[in-house]
Amino acid sequence: MKTNSRIESQLKSIYRLQLIHLRLKYLNYIINIFTVFIIRFILFLKQKKRYLFFLTQRLKNNKKLLRSNSKLNIYKKKIIQLLKSLQKKLALDLEYHYISFLLKKRKALNKKKKIIIKSIKIKTIKQYLLIKDFIFKRKIINYKEIKEKLKKQLIFLKEIEKKIKKQINKNFLKRYKQILSISGIAVVPVYKKIPFGTYILITQQKYYELLERKKIIIEEISGRILIDFYLANKENNKMKKILFKF
Repeated sequence: MKTNSRIESQLKSIYRLQLIHLRLKYLNYIINIFTVFIIRFILFLKQKKRYLFFLTQRLKNNKKLLRSNSKLNIYKKKIIQLLKSLQKKLALDLEYHYISFLLKKRKALNKKKKIIIKSIKIKTIKQYLLIKDFIFKRKIINYKEIKEKLKKQLIFLKEIEKKIKKQINKNFLKRYKQILSISGIAVVPVYKKIPFGTYILITQQKYYELLERKKIIIEEISGRILIDFYLANKENNKMKKILFKF
C-alpha cells in the first residue's frame, strides 16, 4: 500500500509530540507530589509536636496537684490526734475526717495512675516522632536525588519538543494544541476501525484512507486526529529510549 511520505512524517511528528507532552505532564505531576508530601509531612510533625507539648504541660500540672496531695499525711496526723484527745466526745467528727481522708487518698491514687498513663503516652509519641523524622529525612535525601534526575529529563524532553515542533505544519500544530486543551489527548491510534478510548467504529472507507496515510483523518465526534495503530506502535517503540532516558 502506497503512502504519502509527507503526511506520514507529519503524523509521526505530531504523535511523538503528544508522547513527549504526556511524559512532561507526568514528570511535573511527580515533582509536585513530592513537594506536597514534604509540606504535608512538615505540618503533620508540627501538629504532633504541639500535641506532645500539650500533654507534657498537662502532666506537669497533674504532678503539681499530686504534690499538693502530700498534705494527706498532715491530715492523717490530725486524725490520730483526734483519736487520742476526742475519741469519745467527737465520734461523728472523727468518722467524717476519716472518710474524707479515704476519699482524698483514692483521688490521689487515681491521679497517680493517670500520670503514669500520660507519661507512657508521651514516651510513645516521642519514639514515634523520632522514627517518622528519621524516615522523613531519608525520603528527603532520596527525593532530592530523584528530583535532579527528573529535572534533567524535563530539560532534555523540552529540547526534543522544540525540534519536533519545527517539523510540524503550523496549522496542523495549532489544531493539535486546540484539541489538547479541550480533551487532554489530541492524537488517537485506531485498531480495526476502533479509535482508542471509544466504542464508535469509523467507516471502512475512512479506515482504508487512514492506512494509506495520504491525508489527515479527523474523528468526527471528538475532533481528534486519528493515526493507525501500526504506525503509532512503531513510534511508541522508537520513543521509549528518549522518554525514559534518565
